[in-house]
Order: sequence, then structure tokens, then C-alpha cells
Amino acid sequence: MLYALITSLLELIAAFSGFYFLSKNRDSKLRPFVYFLVITVFTDAMGNYTSFIDRIEFLHGLKTTPFVTNSWLFNIYVIGSLFFYIYFYKTHLMYPKHKKILNLLCAISGLVVVINIYFGWSILFGMLLKYNILWTTLSVFICVSLYFYEVLMSDKILIFYKSTLFYISIGLLLWWLIVPPLVFYMPYYKKIYPNLVSMRNGMLIMANIYLYSCFTIGFIWGKE
Repeated sequence: MLYALITSLLELIAAFSGFYFLSKNRDSKLRPFVYFLVITVFTDAMGNYTSFIDRIEFLHGLKTTPFVTNSWLFNIYVIGSLFFYIYFYKTHLMYPKHKKILNLLCAISGLVVVINIYFGWSILFGMLLKYNILWTTLSVFICVSLYFYEVLMSDKILIFYKSTLFYISIGLLLWWLIVPPLVFYMPYYKKIYPNLVSMRNGMLIMANIYLYSCFTIGFIWGKE
């Protein structure tokens, strides 16, 4: 519960910082990302309904349905995130060949998602679809790498530390490289590193603090 509260607070701070940024940059190309943060806040808030199934009477009926867990909700969110990140970075890339790469990535992602849902339908409501998350991680890495490459090859390298998108990108890159392996491979570490398992929530909180701090700093201090 503490993890959920801290994460929700960090998300809200980042989202409000985003609206502050938009108030100063009304025509910003980062507007979709701020709206995406709002969707993230609502998704995480909705996902907490599982904590109240035993406490609220009208939710008791969910115990006999596939919705007794919130995995279905976050599986949908991950898929939405995948395509959003591709679209978002495509709007910021300048090189035509890089945009073509993201077009191809989008097409392949559609195929990957369909295949993963088809073969993982039986567990769609019971657990997160691992391969969709791993594919999203790879896609984020590709998107951010293309953005960094264009920054390095342009005059933007001289003022990269002032760019809001730069802070968003370093936050996304490290979070997606750290959290999915931490979540999925933790069961394999239980017998070998029991102390690491007990630190899991703390590590996840630190990863979220890092991610949303990057967003907040970018929105408050960075520029378009």
C-alpha cells in the first residue's frame, strides 16, 4: 500500500508539473506526453481496486470473475504505452530514415502484440504478459537511442541539458531497463539472494522516484 501511495504522489507531482509546463508553452509538442501522464495516474488509481475487493461489498462479486486481479488493466496499459512511445518519439525525430524505422517498429509491434495476446490469452487476466513488456522495453530503447543520436549529430548537443525531452528520455530509458528485469526475474533470485527479494519494493520505489523526478525537473527547469 505504501508503494502505491508513493507512486501515485510522484505521478501527480509530475502531471501537475507537466500542466505548469504547458501553461508556459501552449503549442508544445510535449502536450501528448502530459496527457499520457494523466492516463498513467488514472490507470494506477484504478488498479488499486483489488485492495478493496474484500472491504467494499459491491466489489465482492469480482472474486468469482477474471477481474479479481488487475493484470488485465496493466496489460492494456503496457500495450497502449508501447504504441504511444513510438508515436511520441516519431513526432520529435527529424531524420526521415529514423521515422521510417519507427514506422517499421510500429508494424512489427502490432504483430508481436497480437501473437503475445493469442498465445497468452489464458493468462491475460491472471498475470502480466512478459513478452509484451520486454518488447516495450526494447522499443523504448530504440526510440530513445534514435533521439539521442539526433541530438549528438546536431547543435542541440550544446544545450541538451536544457531540453525537457532529454530529461523525459533519460528517465524512461533507465526505468524501462531496470524495472522489468527486477519484476520478472525476482522469483529466480529468491533462493539465491533472499535479501534482494526483501528489498524489491524499496528498489521499485527508488526507480519511480528517479523516473518521476526526471519528468518533474524537465517540466519545471527544462525548455521546449
